[in-house]
Parts: sequence; C-alpha cells; structure tokens
Amino acid sequence: MLTRTTLFGLLLATAPLHSETIEHGGATFWVHRVDPKAVKIELHLPEKAGEPNTFPKLSARLEAQGRRLVFAMNSGIFEGNFRPTGLHIAEGRTMTALNLDDFVKRSEGELTPNFFLKPNGVFFLRADSSAAVLESSRYAKSGESPVLATQSGPLLVEGGRIHPALGPDSTSKRYRNGVGVTKDGQVVFVCSVLERDKGMSNLYRFAELFRDHLACPDALYLDGDISYIHLRGLTGPVEETNWFAGILAITESVR
Repeated sequence: MLTRTTLFGLLLATAPLHSETIEHGGATFWVHRVDPKAVKIELHLPEKAGEPNTFPKLSARLEAQGRRLVFAMNSGIFEGNFRPTGLHIAEGRTMTALNLDDFVKRSEGELTPNFFLKPNGVFFLRADSSAAVLESSRYAKSGESPVLATQSGPLLVEGGRIHPALGPDSTSKRYRNGVGVTKDGQVVFVCSVLERDKGMSNLYRFAELFRDHLACPDALYLDGDISYIHLRGLTGPVEETNWFAGILAITESVR
C-alpha cells in the first residue's frame, strides 16, 4: 500500500524541485524528484584523501563559494579510508575506477556485502544532462563518458525486474537510500525517514517502491543505515551527519 503523507514544492529561480514523503511497505521515505536538464546535480568527494566528507563540511565549502545546499544525500558505498568502493566521477574527472570484482567468501557462512551482490550498477549523468542507471558490466561496454557517476550495489531494479536475490519476506530492515531514473528521464532520489519506528525497510520493498510507485524501471541502491538526506526548508538545518565519501548535491547561489 502506498500512502503520500506530505507534499512540498521547492521553487527556485531555475526550476521546481518536487519533494514529498511516501509510505510503502510499512516504512516512510523522503522522495525528491529532479529534472536533470533543468537543475544541476553535483557529486562532491572529500577535500583530502582519507578524510571523511560530511554535510556541514560540504556546506561550509559551498558557502565560501557563495552557494548553499538545496539538496544533499550520500552517494555509493565506500571503504574504511573514505575511498569509494566503485566508480565515482565528478565534473568529468574519474576519482575511482569502475569495480567489476566478485566477492570471494572466506567461509561458507560469510555474507556477500551489498556492493558485490551482483548485479550491481552505475548511476550517471551525461554531458547533455540526461541520466541513466546501468548494470556495471553493461556500463563497461557502453562507451559512456559521463560527467557524473556513482557505482554501488545491489542494482535494485533493472528493466522493471527486481534484483533476483531480494525477497519480500526478508527480515533485514535498515535505513536505505537510492536513486532511480524514470522513463522520461527524471531522477528520483529516495532516503528513509530517519526514525527507527518509521524508516526501516528491507531491500525488496525498497526496490518495489522504485518500480511500482515511482515509475523507475531502473534503480540503484546507494547505502544503508548511515544514510542521510538534507532538503532545505524541509528536513531542518544542515546538521552533523555520519561520515561519507561522496555526497550528491544540488545548490543555489546566495550572491
């Protein structure tokens, strides 16, 4: 059952940004829809290698440039040294390479980390501002040369099909965040409401939300319990967050 509990419009000088909370499968999510041809989506990595990225740190850097955050959400999964596990491209520059490795279990009962739960995938923006989500090996063969990209896993939905390893009865419930692309090219960012009694979901229901209710035939999981979202005017001031590698952001000028 889908329930829309809150509806907002953020109107900027350039274009509207549409935000709302949606309930699905017993959990509540922030949903932020963006026309990538009207609003610039950016990917910001830490200023120094090995240091964490946070929303306040990013906000301070932007303010020094005469900009402020309108939207922020953490990007794909990363390692303990705050280096992304997979492909990250910002402003056309490849920060970390595409990762097609398979996870090798050291024991029979070891769980496969989410990033390596194949198929995984890449969310990316082309120079013409069009957006897509592609399975990682397909991306490698595609010849795409994007200006922005983040790789993560699992690939929640591919061509309208939910990842085969995900099940509706899974008891693994966490905060979730992810990104999907609609048939008409809109980018849909989703993040759990950060309240334990409202925001916890399994991966199947999260994928189902993208496919069945957000019209995204392709969607990518970004990360889990550490996830945060900032929507100016809706989620409160920019506050201290968990530590990240990449942060996806939309800004506006304050000068």
